[in-house]
Amino acid sequence: MSSSQLINIVDVISHSFRHLDPRLIDHGERVAYILMKMLTDTSYYTKQEKQDIFMLGLLHDIGAYKGEEIDSMLSFDMNDSMEHSVFGYLLLQNFSPLSDYADIVLYHHHCNAQYYPVPIGNYHRDMAKLIYLADRIDIFCVLNNAENLNSFLGRYSEAVFPDAGIRWFYEADKKYRILEHLQNKTYQEEVASYTKEHLLLSEEQIRKYLMTFIFSVDFRNEYTALHTSYAVYLTENLSHTLHLPDASAKPVQLAAMLHNIGKVALSSDLASADDYDCYLKELYQNSTMDVTRKILSDTVDAQILKIITESFQIIKCWSRNEPLTFTPSPAGEIVALSYFISNMMIPGGHISYRPNLTDFLKERYKSCNMDSTILMTLEKYFPQIMEQTRVSCESMFRIYHHVMDEFHYLNTILLHYNTKYRQ
Repeated sequence: MSSSQLINIVDVISHSFRHLDPRLIDHGERVAYILMKMLTDTSYYTKQEKQDIFMLGLLHDIGAYKGEEIDSMLSFDMNDSMEHSVFGYLLLQNFSPLSDYADIVLYHHHCNAQYYPVPIGNYHRDMAKLIYLADRIDIFCVLNNAENLNSFLGRYSEAVFPDAGIRWFYEADKKYRILEHLQNKTYQEEVASYTKEHLLLSEEQIRKYLMTFIFSVDFRNEYTALHTSYAVYLTENLSHTLHLPDASAKPVQLAAMLHNIGKVALSSDLASADDYDCYLKELYQNSTMDVTRKILSDTVDAQILKIITESFQIIKCWSRNEPLTFTPSPAGEIVALSYFISNMMIPGGHISYRPNLTDFLKERYKSCNMDSTILMTLEKYFPQIMEQTRVSCESMFRIYHHVMDEFHYLNTILLHYNTKYRQ
């Protein structure tokens, strides 16, 4: 079974945004819908470009992870902050299938600017204007009466929104009743139909989109930067060592990536290792696990959710030294091992594991009355598995620091530019 059959990546991202901040509920999905309907009849963009613009609409605010940033995004101050645009640009550039379009996200709130570190051509600038138009239309209609939209767009016509873009929207709205469908939420059925029938993504693209979203959460601070990455790399190495067939390995890998997606509902304000310990404890509370289930129900294949549920139950028993009351699947055990070990790692770039790790795990298996066949099979390969995982994670940690260095560099430049621009 392919990844495209195991997961609806658009729904996973949309459902996750609903838990990130109450004010972001369905915003990316609605913007993607507006763009989808506007692009339906045009031949100016290719089918692939239309698909890419749809995904850009869905992800255009993926860099929004601070309360003050979201406040700014949802305001109508045309000099709004750009931090979320910068972070979103770096996420798309480094991890997503849309790296060639990342500059569009950087410029989507300041479409007429020109930042020398990241130049943008007119073709991409026009896409940025289109996304910003759809973005502001949605925000306005959520916060105000849609009947007043015409006067709002007219007030900023040409200075912010091109007249041609406004006419384009109203022509599409007249034909497809965009605003009506947004209001009564029937647009969700159209988005579901589009993603099912027209959105063609390879397994690698699905993986990249998923990891882009996960990094948008994990990269909010240094303490959580590697948390998912470590477990995902470890899961892959364990699966490879156990010679899992491809059909079994894919659900296991997706389960590892999605295991803690409920973390979107947790605060990212961590300033110490003690904060990280509290974060991990909160991560395995029923409330966070419930968020994970809400996000993944009806968006992934049932076997993925089953693997994650089993893993949570195993980790709970290992943490409390309680007997396991069921026989877990190998998939659930592999993912549980990966996250249990990941949770013991010291946060940061220096990756190491306790020398007595296998002995420690044997004790947990014994106290929980678990069959240790898989653990015994892995035992002699553990040093090699952990070394491979360490190398992969240290490489990812370097990428994390590169992204954050670029983030601070670009923000400094844009702050200077915008200060001059507003004077």
